[in-house]
Amino acid sequence: MMVRNGISKKESTWRYDTAGKERPVSQYNHPVVHVSWNDAVAYCEWLSAKEGKTYRLPTEAEWEYACRAGSKISTPFNTGGNLTTAQANYNGNSPYGRNSKGQYRGTTVAVNSFAPNAWELYNMHGNVWEWCSDWYGEKYYEECKAQGVVENPQGASGGSHRVLRGGSWSSYAESCRSAYRNSVTPGLRNGLVGFRLVFVP
Repeated sequence: MMVRNGISKKESTWRYDTAGKERPVSQYNHPVVHVSWNDAVAYCEWLSAKEGKTYRLPTEAEWEYACRAGSKISTPFNTGGNLTTAQANYNGNSPYGRNSKGQYRGTTVAVNSFAPNAWELYNMHGNVWEWCSDWYGEKYYEECKAQGVVENPQGASGGSHRVLRGGSWSSYAESCRSAYRNSVTPGLRNGLVGFRLVFVP
């Protein structure tokens, strides 16, 4: 598990920052943290009912497709073969491969701090881990490939952990790769994990 080092206090909620303190107004444009998978799903249901539209968490396959934004599957990031701390918020002390070290900010940043990917999506690499709707299956994609299902697989049918994607402000660059998979129990809340919504037209 790569998300256990986020500071979390029992009373921390989405109103709190990465240090477990009430978020100041100046950070209202940062991603929410201290949100479990269950919280994120409940929010999707609440917003859907409130607006009369359908919102949900992305599947793992949808998340990766959106992250890559048409970039080659052979590159580790939608930025190409490297990800710098001028392109994303992660632990710059641990760069990808033999690339140069960068900045370590030690917390989240505003969601528009870096250029978006080719599909105008911000922070698909770093800042906060993002919940996906899927149960985690360690060999799920290998099994799909063996069955000939390579387009938009729907995730494992059950399990004990939910999928996280994207890496966080505390992650090594390696963990921010488009294809990197992580998982934790759906009740986990800490200062490294948030979510992004899918709107279903």
